[in-house]
Amino acid sequence: MLHKFFIKRFRTYAIIMIIPLLVLFLIMGYLILDTQQKELEKQGINTLESINDNIVYVAYSTIHQQDVMMRTAQYKLSIQKLLSHSKMEYQDVIFMNAARSFLRSFETSYPYINSIYLYLDGRDNYLTSSSEQLVSLQTFYDKKWFEKYSEMPEGEKQFVETRWLKRYTYDEAKKVITIYQKMTLVDGVIVVNINSDDFGEMIKSMLYHSGQSFFYLNAKGDVLFFSDEGTSRDVKQESALFENLIKDYQKEGKFKNNQRWVKVNGKYYLLCIKPADYFDTYFVSLITFDTFKEKMFNYLQVAVAILVVNLLLITLLAWIITKSAFKHITSLVDLFGAAERGEAVEKPQTIVKDEYNLIMNNILFLFIKNNQMQAHLLEERHQSEISEIKALQLQINPHFIFNTLQTMDLEVLKQLGGLSTLHTMIQELSRIIKYALTDPTEFVSLQEELNYLKAYMHIQEIRFKNNIVTYFEIEEQVLNHWVFRLMLQPIVENSVNHGLTSLNERFYIKIKIFKRKFKMHVSVIDSGCGMSKEEIERLYVRINDVKSKNIGLTNLNRRLVLHYGEGSKIHIRSKKGMGTEISFKMPIQALHK
Repeated sequence: MLHKFFIKRFRTYAIIMIIPLLVLFLIMGYLILDTQQKELEKQGINTLESINDNIVYVAYSTIHQQDVMMRTAQYKLSIQKLLSHSKMEYQDVIFMNAARSFLRSFETSYPYINSIYLYLDGRDNYLTSSSEQLVSLQTFYDKKWFEKYSEMPEGEKQFVETRWLKRYTYDEAKKVITIYQKMTLVDGVIVVNINSDDFGEMIKSMLYHSGQSFFYLNAKGDVLFFSDEGTSRDVKQESALFENLIKDYQKEGKFKNNQRWVKVNGKYYLLCIKPADYFDTYFVSLITFDTFKEKMFNYLQVAVAILVVNLLLITLLAWIITKSAFKHITSLVDLFGAAERGEAVEKPQTIVKDEYNLIMNNILFLFIKNNQMQAHLLEERHQSEISEIKALQLQINPHFIFNTLQTMDLEVLKQLGGLSTLHTMIQELSRIIKYALTDPTEFVSLQEELNYLKAYMHIQEIRFKNNIVTYFEIEEQVLNHWVFRLMLQPIVENSVNHGLTSLNERFYIKIKIFKRKFKMHVSVIDSGCGMSKEEIERLYVRINDVKSKNIGLTNLNRRLVLHYGEGSKIHIRSKKGMGTEISFKMPIQALHK
């Protein structure tokens, strides 16, 4: 039952607490997704703008300055003269060194620039930053560039491609990005070769994270440079991806659905594309979904951790409340049971903590009221019985009894001439009658009650020829506590009347009284015939019968309950043929005179 209600309460709490939490997680997840999407989009466009401003500008600046220089008549004539003659004069050498130094300055300032060529149409020679002399189209190691320049249509002003350069046979070929830019006022071309590896290092330093890749495209959509080999392999599987994007741009004048997720070779990338400001080329940023997924996974880890902690708290809360509720229910059941059996219960709590305390307090209040009414009825019945006893007592003048016993005692002394058993019995009987005929509602000390009992037992021992042996095991600290009269005599009398089996056998009675935890424990143990379980049950019925007129154990039990509550009822332990123990306990702090 506890498990069933725990599951039910857990489910209720989970619905109340988990659903709002999940809604909050969904809202936060959506906001994080949206924020992350915008952040990645911003990273993509910022990367492309940074590359455009910081690196491509260098190549454009180099070409633009050369083109501007060619607009100067003197510089233009000097270049034409330099490239037209096979032999150079001293002034030509000086000019050539100055022009080469000018070109070399760009190569020195920007390490990723491999070389710069300056060529005028119709000449066999051209000027390059990588050589101390003019170089010939027929003898210089790099001839491929001229072939490509010769193939450029007349209306095409610029072109960008990738090539491999190898100066010596023992050198390792280097990949370069070559930019062709026709001059504005003269027929010729300025060629800039950019070292792909050095360019790549510069590009990688400008990327935001390892999940971002950069692609440099020409006007046809060919990949001039890529920063990541793995992403490049995926792009090759989608060869028309960039080409279609560029065609749409050239047709519409803008990119459609830029900053969007695209599927490339089964993988998803956030694509951002931007045209270069200075050349007919394009920049592309691809950010892998793994980067996006990694950050979302971190969020999910936190969310799951919070959810697990919340579930643990729900489990703990459901268990504590269910266990507490069952504890209250068990207390209520026990309380009802005690009420049905007529047992005493604790007083109501002054502080009401919850609804269970309120219910228990109300039940306890009703139960205590009922007990008070029953106690009142018992008190009235007891007072009635005392009145009857007093009425009987009043029918006989105590002084007459005492005077008669004293006269009898004197006659015995005259007849027998001294102390005798009869004299002793008359003396003890006088003490007993005087003690018994005193006000029965008056409390006495335990010492007085024991003195009376000893007188009673002395007479019994004489009657039964000293075959009755009485032991007293009394703690000294309880002798001065108050008890009501005739508390022990009914039990001892019951032991003698019902326990003694033969006048010729020894009969032992032990009276044991001690104090434990503010209670006085009283036991009367005999060695008599004992009782079976059935006989004990029948005796309990007679003792607890409120209509019984028995003034022995029944009357004693009533007086104990009346004065000290249900917890002081008589208890009987007995075994057939071995003896009987009758006991009860009294709260010492409740005793008063």
